[in-house]
Amino acid sequence: MNNYQIEAIKVSEHIAVVDELMQLLHDSERNMNPHTAQWENIRDNYLQHIIICQETCEGLFLIAKNAEEVIGFIFGYIDAPDEIDFEGGEGDDLYVSEGFVKEAYRRQGVYTTLNAALEAHYKDYAIRRIYRYTLYNNERMQQWLTVQGYQPVRLVYEKWIKK
Repeated sequence: MNNYQIEAIKVSEHIAVVDELMQLLHDSERNMNPHTAQWENIRDNYLQHIIICQETCEGLFLIAKNAEEVIGFIFGYIDAPDEIDFEGGEGDDLYVSEGFVKEAYRRQGVYTTLNAALEAHYKDYAIRRIYRYTLYNNERMQQWLTVQGYQPVRLVYEKWIKK
């Protein structure tokens, strides 16, 4: 049995919590990809982006709490196809934009529970697919995604000219 609760929050009303979680996620990503921007350099704009996505794209920000400590989160929103959409199928897309679990709480099903709650929230929407990105060297996430029924579709190759 888990010792945590899942709760939906409004980002604009919980900026300090979201800021802390996003910084932890960014620090983790910087360990895997040194081109990841420093959180303090993008913080304000990125938090505003999340707020806008939550308010205008039916976004859902879920946190996992163990007593009073926030131990993880997931954020997703509706990404409606536009007139240049080259994917087939009817309906909208659910983009799982961000997610993270603090290291001390990993491998305890926290992220799986967060993801299940996120997907359950959108079960009555006309969703054609759920998509997300992960770093090429984040093998643990890739394994988790495969177990959850996700399949890799595209690879992004980068060539950095200016660092």
